[in-house]
Amino acid sequence: MEDTLSFQEVEEILEGILNNRRLIKVESMADINFVVFSFPTADEILSSRCIREKALLEARKEGLPSLADIDKMLAEREVVTEEDKQKVKELEDKLSGQRRLLQITKISGRRKPIEEAIERYLKEIDELNSKGESFYYLSQEKKADEESMLYLAWAASHTIEGEKYWNSFKDFENETDLVFRNQLIIEYVNINRGLAIKKIRYLSRHSLWRIRYVAALKIGGSLFTRGLEDLTPDQISLLYWSNYYQSIYEMMPDDQPDEETIKDDEALDKYMEAYFKKRQADRNEGKVKSAGATSGKGKLSAWDKGEELIITPAHPEYMSLAYSEKRIKSTDGSDEVEVISPNSKRARNRRARSRERIRGGSKGTR
Repeated sequence: MEDTLSFQEVEEILEGILNNRRLIKVESMADINFVVFSFPTADEILSSRCIREKALLEARKEGLPSLADIDKMLAEREVVTEEDKQKVKELEDKLSGQRRLLQITKISGRRKPIEEAIERYLKEIDELNSKGESFYYLSQEKKADEESMLYLAWAASHTIEGEKYWNSFKDFENETDLVFRNQLIIEYVNINRGLAIKKIRYLSRHSLWRIRYVAALKIGGSLFTRGLEDLTPDQISLLYWSNYYQSIYEMMPDDQPDEETIKDDEALDKYMEAYFKKRQADRNEGKVKSAGATSGKGKLSAWDKGEELIITPAHPEYMSLAYSEKRIKSTDGSDEVEVISPNSKRARNRRARSRERIRGGSKGTR
């Protein structure tokens, strides 16, 4: 993808995402029409859900089967055989092996046949899994989804000037040019899926987008024409992956992957997984060392050879400090640490009282 998309093509895709306006050519019986697609608003999506619920109730009244009913019927008729299931499993194992091979293959000439094999395995798996798919078109849910999708296709269709292509949903339903209407629905379904993750990730690290994204982070500007509460799926996906790559670009130089790894999605994901596992292991090791440093038996003593320290309860490490390994000295007169000279009267009195307590304890144990 790095070599196939020009700057102009990248800019066109980005404009479509940022402005939520994508120009589409749609064939009709007489001509080619230009339609601007914009993802429906939150209110329009809510209306589509209402339409779906109403259609679902009507389908139940008509006696159409549910998805669960069709699943049960397909299982009883063994439309998908055990042989098909075994074949799918074998293909998935091959697919997994090819993906692992692709991760360690860096030369582009050797990657191409691996990518073709992956595409072939995916296609075969889809064909096997799609057996019996036609039965689902008779389900309650499928009927409801279609009516909801029709409404969304109407809501998303605009003229170049920004007006609705059809004034009302009823006008859209009554459109006589069925070739035009059906082709428009197909185009909307394709766009509604959103851009492929691979393309979104490529855009997220492209300089044309990075300039906008980093500038918005620094000055707090808006990136999209819509507010955060009404972002499109592509806008949300672009923000997610932009944040992902930004965190990588902000890593310490010794930790950061090289540019070739960053460009390779699978290699980067593998690198970051190993990186976070190492960080977690380091944190766990630090916790063990910290626990070991403070797990001495009995009360900690502030008396040691040389200069003696007394830590008051106000000090944050009062309960955990091990003087044999760590010593805190106050040079600014802080009341958190009190330094007592070994030969001072106060120190001699403390040692005397300590010796008396030890002798008293020894007598009591005899």
